Amino acid sequence: MKPAKTPLVSVVIPCHNSRKTIALSVLSALHQTHPSIEVIVVDDASTDETPGIVGKLGCTLIELADNVGAGPARNRGIAASSGDILFFLDSDVALAPDAVANAVKIFEENPSYGAVWGVYGDRPLVDDGVVEWVQVLYGHYRATRKLGPARTGHFASGAVPRRVIDDIGAFDERLLGQYANEDHEFSLRIAEHYPVTRTLSVVGYHDDDDQLSSILRKLYRRAGSLVPLVLKQRELKPEREATHRPAEVAAAFLATTSLPLVLFSPYLAVVPVAFLTWFIGVDLPLLSYVRRTAGWRMVPPSALLSFLYSLAISAGALSGGLRYVLDARFRQRYRTPAGVH
Repeated sequence: MKPAKTPLVSVVIPCHNSRKTIALSVLSALHQTHPSIEVIVVDDASTDETPGIVGKLGCTLIELADNVGAGPARNRGIAASSGDILFFLDSDVALAPDAVANAVKIFEENPSYGAVWGVYGDRPLVDDGVVEWVQVLYGHYRATRKLGPARTGHFASGAVPRRVIDDIGAFDERLLGQYANEDHEFSLRIAEHYPVTRTLSVVGYHDDDDQLSSILRKLYRRAGSLVPLVLKQRELKPEREATHRPAEVAAAFLATTSLPLVLFSPYLAVVPVAFLTWFIGVDLPLLSYVRRTAGWRMVPPSALLSFLYSLAISAGALSGGLRYVLDARFRQRYRTPAGVH
């Protein structure tokens, strides 16, 4: 029997002002155990030293004159690639050495699959303090509880066969801006047409956010912009795979908004206390994981940050819901891309 051809994997890395981590990301892709890899970095009009750093690393560099965003930048990488499989990697993520090989193996064993999504590892790529550690532990815990068949994707470290992109199209370039959720739209479009999976065998170590204000702003804006996509894809129920679950978001929101009841009677304090208890109960498995992984000292900041994150998401969802009612163009934001079926 003729041996199966080793598939060429194109690792596509979009980046913008990524001097802190781009070398770690690119080198992790170049040093994979899979024997047939090309690495394509799409520099999205960086104004720092990123292009110069990448130019010394022995990979393909595409430099864009204008800042177009992650989705269009990934599309430029796809157009320049030759691989049978596209492996998308973020510039602040470094892969475990066997990540690509493990993704290829899953496709070989399951040829009908439309995507293989990886997970973040349980430690930060660069240790920038408590806030980042909480982010990393939170993300790792949630991802490892959602292994197997999946709907939503993770383009920070995820693989898609070229035939899938040829069939359903690539990233929708009408979805522009930092919080356009073009990756969520694309992953849900894949899930509409193909089985996909999330696996612990494809691991990337993330240099996550370490500034609380930045995280809250990001969660608020992403939650708001996701409203029309979630409502459009009701049959896929993407919120079930969200990092921050609807129950904890609702509990944090109700605990906060019910606080004014205490002004009418101190006995009504039981209401926010009950909602706070609900929140802690929902988050208890996560907090137990944090205790086992990082010790008791990380439990209080994890609980506090999780509560604040849930509040930001609830505020963003309410804002997005109001905009959905009032703005017809916002309602149509995630319509099917032209030429895509």
